[in-house]
Amino acid sequence: MFPRTLISTCVLLALAACGGSDGSSTGTDTTTPTPPAAAGPGVFDSSLAFDKAGYTTITVTLDGVSTPVRWYREVCYVGKPMKLAPTQAAGAVDNQDCGYQNMNIFVREADAARQDNPIFFNVNNSGWLASYQGGKGGWDPATPVTRTNYSGADIVNGGAYVSTSDTDKIGAALKRGFVYVNVASRSRGAVAPAGVYEDGVYQGKSPAAIVDAKAAVRYLRLNDGAMPGDAGRIVVNGTSGGGAQSTQLGATGNSADYFPYLQAIGAAGIDKDGKSSIGDDVFAIVAYCPIQDMGSADLAYEWMFNVLDTRALVSADQLAGKIVDAGGTQLIRASNPDPAGSAELMSAFKTYQAGLGLKNDDGSALTTDNMLAAIQAEIKKAATRQVKAGKPFVAYGAYGDAAGNGVGGGSGTLHYLNDFIGTDAAGTVTFFDMTKYMKFVATQARLKSVPAFDRSGQSATAAGAVTTDGAGTVNSAGGESNLFGNAAQVYSNFTEYGWNHNDGANGTDRQDGVGLASTGYSWAANPQRAFLLDQYKMINALPYVGKTDGITPHWRIRVGARDRDTSFTVAYNLSRALKADPKVKDVDYALQWDQGHAGNYDVQEAMAWVDQVLAAAD
Repeated sequence: MFPRTLISTCVLLALAACGGSDGSSTGTDTTTPTPPAAAGPGVFDSSLAFDKAGYTTITVTLDGVSTPVRWYREVCYVGKPMKLAPTQAAGAVDNQDCGYQNMNIFVREADAARQDNPIFFNVNNSGWLASYQGGKGGWDPATPVTRTNYSGADIVNGGAYVSTSDTDKIGAALKRGFVYVNVASRSRGAVAPAGVYEDGVYQGKSPAAIVDAKAAVRYLRLNDGAMPGDAGRIVVNGTSGGGAQSTQLGATGNSADYFPYLQAIGAAGIDKDGKSSIGDDVFAIVAYCPIQDMGSADLAYEWMFNVLDTRALVSADQLAGKIVDAGGTQLIRASNPDPAGSAELMSAFKTYQAGLGLKNDDGSALTTDNMLAAIQAEIKKAATRQVKAGKPFVAYGAYGDAAGNGVGGGSGTLHYLNDFIGTDAAGTVTFFDMTKYMKFVATQARLKSVPAFDRSGQSATAAGAVTTDGAGTVNSAGGESNLFGNAAQVYSNFTEYGWNHNDGANGTDRQDGVGLASTGYSWAANPQRAFLLDQYKMINALPYVGKTDGITPHWRIRVGARDRDTSFTVAYNLSRALKADPKVKDVDYALQWDQGHAGNYDVQEAMAWVDQVLAAAD
């Protein structure tokens, strides 16, 4: 049996996939249709007016110069924010009224009267987890902000920022006169107080994170004439889960799919009939390693890390004792092998990839027959750029060190032999072995379990049990499955493989009403299937690219060339879809050499690109 709360969730969130009309009609209507009425003012617009005087002046050092900055603290961007339980994943939270749906706004005092300066919109999502902003544990505003007592204040009183650093996006944004906005949002793990909502306590289920980002944009649009910055020139920045949140925001500008959700939280510009008078499209996206295309991410991951036998090769090296740090201490990198599961998932990826209908530059279909060559070409380009820029590059035949990079990817720094790539002095790649390179990627940080994203449990033991002899167990805990399901459920499987292989045996992490073993329903017969597919669609950019009038025109996407947190195919597919969309003006996609799962490591290049697209628009 499924929880009764599924029904109330559908009513509360107006989720079309849970039921309702099938779109059919009866009889014949020969009258001329009446044009739809224009949207009226938003129900909560008056209560969402920006308070011009609601700021505190802090002083920072920018490029060595004392600089006053206005801080508009925890500006609630919705009329009906989610109430929070007093204890969240972030600990004891002070802002229980609007801690997951506010923004911290910063602008130099010298730029505060301007309304032509771009807005740097930083989504604060990591790992698709809810991002709280506010005091923690009873913070006194008279006390200096620290990482312990406050979340969300990227810019702090007494802080020092540098506009010329490759890792300081704050300094670069402030120096340019941008308004810097840090945005909190609901997402997986957000918990409401018991008894407040009839449909349960987990209020951050998909598509909450995207809906909140849209609501924040709408607040800026509503108050464009009253607050610093130009809401027509919003540049969105995000990494990992934030990279996915950014790409989804960019791909779905002004989509009516989200209006019922926006209405439910009292977003700006949504009238009493659920119509919209305000847009939520944005100017540019700067996304790093987006954890995107969640419903197919497990397929892509197993294809990427098995098509060249990567999992098996790493396990063999583990057994042979070859995976060590510089001191010779063995590191654990074997990756919970499940050959049967990997084979099933990677086979399904072939069908999925063919069905996307994406094209290569020469017009041929982008399939698994040529995907590996495309990814290999991007890796070689990354190496060439690294050498040409005069940045560190371990020569072919030499040894290097790579810190383990990735969630649950193993500790310690790998000492490795570069036996996979060589270049000449000009950066031209003279030798490349893709098989050995992929083994290196999977050895510098242990691969995720099988499946990687849609697992059956949600305990803290996400890494799984692996020993130095390579033995291990298939890990069913962790992953992103708690992003899905109704608000009364801790998690729900959201893919065919995850649902059909959930045996309900994961102890305290077992979830009633989820999976074949618990419900008796296969994925194909699952009554919750349409609901889950709709949740997946609404946090997946691909269904919207090419179909959204308000799609962002300017895109910059970067992925580390040794990122093992997702498949290289995910962002590459997104870039190909964007390049085929005539409404998208430019797509700057690349892999970054010697980077793992991270972001904002190339701030100067990223900001130069932002400057360029802004200047072109002027």
